Amino acid sequence: MSSASLILTDGGLALSESKAVGARGSTKVLAASSLGGCLVFVSSPVVTVALATIGRDMRLSPFELQWVMNAELLPLAALTLVAGALGDRFGQKRIFLGGIALYGLGAAVIGFAPSFAPLIVGRFLQGLGEAVILPNGLSVLGRAFPADKKARAVGIWSAAAAVASGVAPAIAGAILDHGSWRTTFLMLLPVVASALAVGAMWIPKDSPTSHARIDVGGAVLSTVGLGGLGAGLTSLTNGSGLNLWVLVTVIVGLGGLAGLIVTQRRLGDNAMLPPSLFASRSVVGANLFTALLYGAFTVMLTLIPFVMIQGAHLPTLVAGLAFIPLQVLITVVSPLAGMLCRRFGRRLPLFVGGAVVALGCAMTLSVGSNATYWADIFPPILLLSLGMSVVIAPLTTLVLTSVESDRAGTASGVNSAVSRAGSLFAIALLGGVLQQGGPQLFSGFHMAMAMAAVACVLATLAVFIIEPGPHVDFIPRD
Repeated sequence: MSSASLILTDGGLALSESKAVGARGSTKVLAASSLGGCLVFVSSPVVTVALATIGRDMRLSPFELQWVMNAELLPLAALTLVAGALGDRFGQKRIFLGGIALYGLGAAVIGFAPSFAPLIVGRFLQGLGEAVILPNGLSVLGRAFPADKKARAVGIWSAAAAVASGVAPAIAGAILDHGSWRTTFLMLLPVVASALAVGAMWIPKDSPTSHARIDVGGAVLSTVGLGGLGAGLTSLTNGSGLNLWVLVTVIVGLGGLAGLIVTQRRLGDNAMLPPSLFASRSVVGANLFTALLYGAFTVMLTLIPFVMIQGAHLPTLVAGLAFIPLQVLITVVSPLAGMLCRRFGRRLPLFVGGAVVALGCAMTLSVGSNATYWADIFPPILLLSLGMSVVIAPLTTLVLTSVESDRAGTASGVNSAVSRAGSLFAIALLGGVLQQGGPQLFSGFHMAMAMAAVACVLATLAVFIIEPGPHVDFIPRD
């Protein structure tokens, strides 16, 4: 699921980081952070292209296919915030390198997985590694550069990750047309080894903060809550009905989220999700918009390659290349969106972007078994790309400027976690599509895309929760 859209959103974590005392901008630190960051944004696109092949080779049910995706998203959604606190407590360099090692272990486990259970363990390890890599790699980057050079460094980091997330599925598609899906994961191991070596050599040692608080309870409860609800919804959409398993998992999930709310209120500003952060209308509106839009976005990113391969029988390489326009347009157009914000304020660009993505979802309703890429697949992807390009930069800036400057990093981290949670629940609802074949596959696909369009429309309505007013540029901290 991760792509240029999340790359630019996550960049707010680095912009909000204070420059370390005595630190100097370093191209070596930038290179090390970028190489590690690229890992976070390549595994989901690779899995999306390989999903149909993995399912056929391992004879996986739709329920199992959904967890091939969600096993990575769960730790990303639940643990990214507490992973940043781990870096403060034990040293960002150490935790960053540990995350890369976890990611590499996960890729190796997947590459040699003999059955479903080891495959899911490997995907979870990848997600856990990504949750650790992301905040600590961006913190290392943000602390290495002064305010006047920080935006450029984040831009280079984002561009590198965007190129990687665009090239990886294309390479995976070429491999899948001539070899095994396992190779698509094993090919990540040399990159992991390089990232470990470069990070160990080029990232300076930092001083851990012994008094940094780690909200272990919040991390556990968020994992239980999201995991329980995800498991319940996944079972429900696979035709199992409202059975005992569904009831138990949903109750456990709701109980975990209820416990999370209680503990976060008790901890106050020391919590992983400080309740006072949500006193702002703009923060609430921005996160609701994010959850709805990124849920719909994930449905498109997951189902379009799947349908291209399983339904229209297009080459896997074509499916791997399908979203290259998305990467290019978002990387090129997003920086220009600031002009729209200065001209029309903070809400209109989000409204327009969400509406364009809704139109892109609606256009996929004409995709059928005789679909070709340029006539049927490219037009909705183009609209999706344009809509997300208009949305991303204004959304990131809105999140960073809706709170006090010393809380911008937390607000950005919460928004990043919400985008992954929205993706997790979106995939949990796709079982009815993934279990279909032939004409029924397209019926399920069209229903899913219609619901994605509705989610985008609801996202545009959530824009009106955001406080109206002029756009305010975020000034990076020094």
